[in-house]
Order: sequence, then C-alpha cells, then structure tokens
Amino acid sequence: EDEIGGLENITLTALKAVRPYEIAIEVSEATLKEYGLSFDQVVRAVRSHSIDLSAGSIKTEGGNILLRTSQQAYTQSEFAEIPVVTTQDGTRITLADLALVQDGFDEMPIEARFNGNRAIAVDIFRTGDQSALDIGATVKDYITQKEELLPEGINLGYWQDDSARIKGRLDTLKSSAMMGYCLVLVILSLFLRPTLAFWVALGIPIAFSGAFFLLPIMGISLNLITLFAFILVLGIVVDDAIVTGENVYQHMQRGASPLDASIKGTQEVAIPVIFGVLTTMVAFYPLSVMTGFRGAIFKQIPIVVIPVLFFSLVESKLILPAHLKHCKNLGGKENESNPLVRFQRFFANGLESIVLKYYKPALNFCLNFRYGTAAFFLAMLFIILGVILGDRLPYSSFPRLPRDSVTVSLEMPAGTTFQITQRHIDRIEKEILAYKRELEDEHGTEIISNVFATAGGSPFGGGGPRGSRGPAAGVSEVGEIVIEMLPPEETGVSIASRDVTFALRDRVGPIPEAERFSFSFSRGGGGAMSVQLQGPSIDDLKEISLELQKKMATYEGLYDIEDSFERATEELELELKPAASNMGVTAQQLASQVRQAFFGSEAQKIQRGRDDVNVMVRYPREERRSLASLRTMMIRTQNGTEVPFEEVAQVVPGKALPSIRRVNRNRIIRVSADADTETVDVDAIEAEIINDVLPEMMAQYAGMSVSLEGRARDQANNNAEMIKGIYFVLAAIYVLLAIPFKSYTQPFIVM
Repeated sequence: EDEIGGLENITLTALKAVRPYEIAIEVSEATLKEYGLSFDQVVRAVRSHSIDLSAGSIKTEGGNILLRTSQQAYTQSEFAEIPVVTTQDGTRITLADLALVQDGFDEMPIEARFNGNRAIAVDIFRTGDQSALDIGATVKDYITQKEELLPEGINLGYWQDDSARIKGRLDTLKSSAMMGYCLVLVILSLFLRPTLAFWVALGIPIAFSGAFFLLPIMGISLNLITLFAFILVLGIVVDDAIVTGENVYQHMQRGASPLDASIKGTQEVAIPVIFGVLTTMVAFYPLSVMTGFRGAIFKQIPIVVIPVLFFSLVESKLILPAHLKHCKNLGGKENESNPLVRFQRFFANGLESIVLKYYKPALNFCLNFRYGTAAFFLAMLFIILGVILGDRLPYSSFPRLPRDSVTVSLEMPAGTTFQITQRHIDRIEKEILAYKRELEDEHGTEIISNVFATAGGSPFGGGGPRGSRGPAAGVSEVGEIVIEMLPPEETGVSIASRDVTFALRDRVGPIPEAERFSFSFSRGGGGAMSVQLQGPSIDDLKEISLELQKKMATYEGLYDIEDSFERATEELELELKPAASNMGVTAQQLASQVRQAFFGSEAQKIQRGRDDVNVMVRYPREERRSLASLRTMMIRTQNGTEVPFEEVAQVVPGKALPSIRRVNRNRIIRVSADADTETVDVDAIEAEIINDVLPEMMAQYAGMSVSLEGRARDQANNNAEMIKGIYFVLAAIYVLLAIPFKSYTQPFIVM
C-alpha cells in the first residue's frame, strides 16, 4: 500500500479485507491478584510512561529552545519495558513480567479469498482533478514490474478496474460523436450545397469548443454523462445554423451579393432563431435544479447543453455570416455535368418534390379543415394519455441498469459465530467457482473473471444491514462475495450479470436462518421496493410486517423479501446484589471493570506510520471464552479491597435487540423486496400495496402509518421536482414566444 501510495498520480489508498493493527496487553486475573493490581492501575502505568508531550520553551537571549518529553512507546519491546510496580527495594516490575504484550492485529474475525486464494485488497481512489485513466495505467505498470520481484506463491493482480470501463465507454461515446458529426455533415450535404453544408457543420466544433472552455470553470469534468450530453445536443446545435445558412443561400440565389445576402439573410431570421434557441435552453433548465442521487447525474446534462446552444447561437449570428460572405459562387449556377452535383441535386430536388406534392396539399387540407384537424390531434392526445394513465405502457423513471458484476450479501442473526458465517460463504463461493468453470467449458471463453469472497465483513459495501453500507471488517455475522464479469463485447457471449444472478440464485438456494441474503446485479443499490411501517408498538409492527411479507410473496417476480427487524440476541445482564452497596461497589465500577476485562480498556491510540494503532489492556483470550471467568473475577472497590464478583452481582440471562430504529419517536420497520424490473411493474405493485393491501391490514391497529422509501421515495421527490420544472418551462416558453409573436394567444397555438 505504501509503495502504491507513493506512485505518481496516486494520493489516496486504503487496505480492504484486513484487520487493523493492535497492541494487546493481556493480564490474567491470577496476576492481578498476585500483585494486588487493577486494570486501571495497568492502564495508568502505560499512559504515564508512554508519552510524547511538548513542555513549552526556554526563551534565551539567543532565541527560543523548545522543550519536549519524548518517551512514547511504539513497539512491543518498548511497551514491555514499561514499569508498573516499583517496590521499596527498587525492584521494577514491568509489563513483560505481568502480562503478555502482543504487537499484531485486532481480534476482529475476517477472511478474504480472491479466486479461491487468501487475499487482501488495496483500494485506489481518484481525488480532485486526477484522471482515472492515468491512475489505471500507473497501477498496471507497477504490477507488471512488481510481480517479477515477489516470492513464489504470492501473486499481485488488479480487479474492478474502473479505468478500463471508463476508457471503453469513453471510446464508444467518442466514436458515436464522430459518427453523428459525419452523419450530420452527409445529410446536410445531400440537401444543401456542399460548401454551405461545410460551413454549417463547422458550427458544431466551434460550439463544442466554447463548452469545453467553460466546463473546467464550472467544475465539471469530461465523463460519461457529459459526453452523452454532447451527443444529445449534436443534432440540435446545427438547427439555428441551418436556418441562417439556408436563408442566406436563398438571397444569393435571388442575385444578392454575398455580403448583402449574409447581412439580410441573418437579420431576417435573427429573432425566430434566437428565441427558438432560448426556448430549448429553458427546456433543459429543470434538470439543473434536481436534487438527490439522480439530480447529481442529470444536472450535468444542462450544464453541457446550455453553453453549447449559447455558443451555437453566437456562431450562427456572427461567425457563420462572416464565412458565407466569402462564398462567391454559392448562389451561382451549378455545373450539371459534375456527377457529384447531380447526385446531390437528386436528393435536394427529391425533397423539394415531396414538399410540393405531399406536404403542401396536406397542409392546405389541414388549414381548410382546421377544426377537424384540431379535434383529431386532441383525440390522439387523449388516447395517449389514456394509455399512460391506464398503466398500459410500462413506466420506470430511472431503470436499474445492469453492471458487469454481481454482489452476494449475507447477514446472519446478531451473535452468530464467525465459523458459521464462514461456512455459508465457503459453500456459496464453491458454487460460484463451479459455475464459473461450467461457463468456460460451455462457451470456450472466460465469462466470470474474478471472485472476491469475504467472511466477517463487507469491504466493498454490500453487506450492511438492510441495504446500508456494510462494515469493512470485524462483524462475524456478515459476509460478502463480489463477482466480476467480462463485458459481452469482449467475450462475444450474450450472458449478462442478470442471467448470472438468477442462475446462481437457483444453484445456491435459500439460507433460512439468515437475516438477509440477497443477490444484486444492478446499479443504484437497494431493493426495487421498500415500505416503511411506523407505529408505537413493535409487536404490532412485527405482525403487520409478517402479513405484508406473505402478501408480497404472492406477487410473481418479487424476491429477497425481508424486513429490517433484527432478531433479539442472547444477552447476560449484570445486576448488583443488595450487599454490593455495603461493600462500596457501585454499578459504574461493576460495568467498567467487567468491560475492561472482557472488551478491553484503550490505554492509548498511537500513530505509527500511516496507521492508528490501539493499545488495549484486557484478560487473555482463554479467560474471555467462558462464563466461569466472569464468575471468578474480583471486583475492586475504591479503597482497594477485592470482592468476588458473585458476592456483589448476579448474572441474569436475557435478550436484547441489536438495534432500535425510530422516526418521530415511533418505532419503524422497513419491509423491502427486490424484483426484475424488466419483467415486473414495480410501480403498479407498490400502488396496490399502499392503496389496497396495507389500509386493510392496518385498520385493526391504532397509531399506524406507512410510507414508501428507497427508490419509490426518490422517484416521488424527483417527480415533484420535474412537475414544478414543467410548470416553469411552460411559463418561460410562453413568455419567450409572446415576445417575437407580439401576441398573447399565438404562443398557445405553438405550444
């Protein structure tokens, strides 16, 4: 990690699937009794002798001299030499005499494997204005050079290479943009003079150059979304130049000089062209004020489109006329013997013929029967609205797009041992690796490239409770497997992550005892549906949740149905006996000393290189494995008296919820489900559950309420923003059209 972090272009890295460093000072109960010590005394000894503290300065005539006490311990040997007890004869009893001092790793359980082999991962991040492509190239060069120096049996590789995905998609968008530009140029050349088509098409790179100049100033990078926006505006950007160029061309054909034609032709269409571009710019504005995850994506589109349209307007009104005035022969007679001219005139004349033979008569008919025409199109509008409102046309505001990876998330009940979680992860991993080999044998090429399995954490963020971002390490009941696939364009095989997900779901089967077990193949995270139940009684919420989950199971296409209620875990409650107060033992003393013994007391947190290292004082591991150690430990009072635990406290078995969630002081449970949005109308199911199913279920319970969460809530918020944006756009377009029309009624006809 340190070597990679020191490479050019790389400033931020993080280890994944590893345990943090820790210095453990383990003192047994027998040793504490022998020397008459407590955990507090051991902790104070560490803090007193391991210190790095500024002591001010001595201000001399020659200058200031800094004072500092630098006795900070950093290693196992340095901590082992710290004195804890000094006897009257000068004997020093150090930590090495009292305790086992270990300089190693935290006891948090975690095990990670990459393609079946033990592994750790180093995350490499892009920060600021760094380029993901440059970072990717730097890391790959480092891996190539480093592999030759590694000992046998240790391999170095890379995965989840975002730079390769970005490069591939950027290349696709670039080629699409070039193809689009060429098509625009060809089509313009077919229906306009080639010279005129050239100057009109030249407005595209000019307008794009202006936008490229502004993007860094506005803090926007060239990415997949902004490139898509450039492609989106590619066909719009030449509209004003076509209108201006064609009108100038008409003046030249009538015999005007190039200079006069350029001036008059541009002036005649200036007002409609300017306001036409302004209305288009206004139409994109609502995207720039959207909020949330989708807003962060969508707002980049108008930031590109609006500057491009602005510079295209400048180009069509100032630059294009200046170019056209130099076209001496643009309005002259064409050389009919030239085959290229004849080919071009064939399309141009054909278009004019279509206009005269078909479009003009149809237009005259509509004008003569204007009421019938208006009624016909109004009827079509109502039919389309009926299809949409009647749910005949499936709708998804933000479809869940598949990605080139599959994430398997497992969460067992709180308190589950690491070994049980690891056993489930091992079984799932074996099924995935077997399926990987089957796909290679069937298709003759690699489909699944890498499999990263983790037991004891979710380093890549897929194993958090109920869709939240999971703990990186040290949670025995959590596991995660991330499957990386090669894109279909590389393999030539049309197997997507969706197909792999459903195949693995059938092969692995359910894990009944799991709190959460899900497969995810799409971007956007979370399930397809999430319903939040809210009320004063957790028992009532549990009953409704179970009923709702049973109802959801009846809908075809819904899977991974679960709720956020976590089963209670076993707990031993410590209660003071009446005799405790007579012996001077308080609840705080009992709780803190038991915590010190079994969890540990943090004596220090030191900075060692780039790592924060905790120094923990506690019982040895063997004494923390049984209830007998708790019953035989000694509780030390303020005056130093040692009292057996069982004389002052008792252990009461019980259960406790791992977490309690509240909103506005009411308990909540979220019921969620995933779905294949390509085949399931999630919006229709949500509407039926909210409007028909839940009101009937909740009628017999007091104080209950329900709301949609997750994707549905984001969609509702974005839809509300879009509706406000539409009102704004309609009002702004009306105002912009009323100015050139000089009428209050004609804009309605256009709109």
